[in-house]
Amino acid sequence: MKKENIAPFLEEIKKILPEVTVLDREEERLIYAHGCYPKEYKWILQGPYKVLPSAILMVNCTEEVSEILKLSQKYDVGIIPYGGGSGIVGGSIADQGEVMLDLKRLRDFEIHGLNGTATGGAGLTGAEFENMLNEAGYTCGQYPQSFQSAVLGGMVSTRAIGTFSTKYGKMDDMVNSLEVVLPNGHIYQSHKCPKASTGPEMDQLFLGAEGVYGIVTKVEMKIYPVAEKRYFEAYTFESTEKCLDSIRQFVQNHVYPAVVRLYDEEEAIPKLEQFYYTEGKVMLILGYEGLAKQVDLDRELVQEFCEKNGGVNRGTEAGTAWFHSRFSTKKMLDHDAIKGGTADAIEVAAPWDCIVDVWREMRKALEPLCTSVDCHFSHVYHTGASVYVIFHAQTGGDDFEGEKRYQECLDLAIRTSLKYGGNVSHHHGSGKAKSKYLAEEHGEAGMEVMKKIKDALDPQGLLNKGVLGL
Repeated sequence: MKKENIAPFLEEIKKILPEVTVLDREEERLIYAHGCYPKEYKWILQGPYKVLPSAILMVNCTEEVSEILKLSQKYDVGIIPYGGGSGIVGGSIADQGEVMLDLKRLRDFEIHGLNGTATGGAGLTGAEFENMLNEAGYTCGQYPQSFQSAVLGGMVSTRAIGTFSTKYGKMDDMVNSLEVVLPNGHIYQSHKCPKASTGPEMDQLFLGAEGVYGIVTKVEMKIYPVAEKRYFEAYTFESTEKCLDSIRQFVQNHVYPAVVRLYDEEEAIPKLEQFYYTEGKVMLILGYEGLAKQVDLDRELVQEFCEKNGGVNRGTEAGTAWFHSRFSTKKMLDHDAIKGGTADAIEVAAPWDCIVDVWREMRKALEPLCTSVDCHFSHVYHTGASVYVIFHAQTGGDDFEGEKRYQECLDLAIRTSLKYGGNVSHHHGSGKAKSKYLAEEHGEAGMEVMKKIKDALDPQGLLNKGVLGL
């Protein structure tokens, strides 16, 4: 990247793309300079902000994105796509003074009812897309905690997931086709057929790629009729292991509640106290939705598996309470705001035969460095599950000490996950926070494949340089 070329690059954009808004005042660049990465909170509190983009370009259509990427190659200027700014792994840090592309004006929306799909512009938030679907009697079932701010393009680019994932799947299950602008400005549109036997599934190249291979501009998603019935309930179990056994058994028998959320012995304590349930147990929240008969059958089948493993049904109160508070991130943000404090949600996945060790050892490793560690399992599969390990730490020092403690906790958590059979990230992406660990997950050959694809599509290395370990 040639920083000296940024000024002429912006001048040409103003000349040939007059509808593109160019933001270059310092206060405007500060707004875009950070997402929700815990280190970025510490940087805000430490003093003058460390890294700023050189400018922000607010685009209105795919064609403008195409022209800008062509010009970025002409002028050798680095580009970072920017959506809702809700990422927590440092995936949009302009540490080389890159120019950012704000995609939130890409707001196309169209329902294809007969095909069971809907297309949304990459700048629509999850909430906006879902609300428009609901008005027409549909849902896509994607409810991440960042629902109000995360945009479709960002959710594709990180392989995001929502709390109703057991029924509806992850973004990589939900996407039917993509429109992507490649680094050279060419526009790729995948075929809308339900399946093909014509080579690799190219959409998968852009799912989870965090913008390094191209910029997602439109997303076609699978949609479903709004549920006829929705029901929440809770169970308590004697141990995390017994509850995980129940979950594995009903999932491997093709029983899929929409929500499956297990709180371990520590994180369950305040929830058990809140609802006056027996102490010393774990709590499982379950949510069902769909056709009324289907919901009733799923509940009946789940009950059989839970009771077989000692689960006790506690009724609807705790499940309904979770549903109404499910978007809150207040506890973590409160710790990030403490001088010398920090917090994060480290989410990893592992096969069933490793998941207990990954959970237990990550908790054990972090506890000496933290004031509290919360753990829950909220995404489950035929072959394994994910675990959230949420740490809250206070150093008693300043915000530089808080940043240092964050890095210590992150490093310990990821290395422990890898040691016991887990991976680096389940659905937040890797950004720049976790990029250095990817070689340990993918191996030398895997990194070679990713790098060669990057070199072929983006030989100048201009798109979101530094994420994915590239």
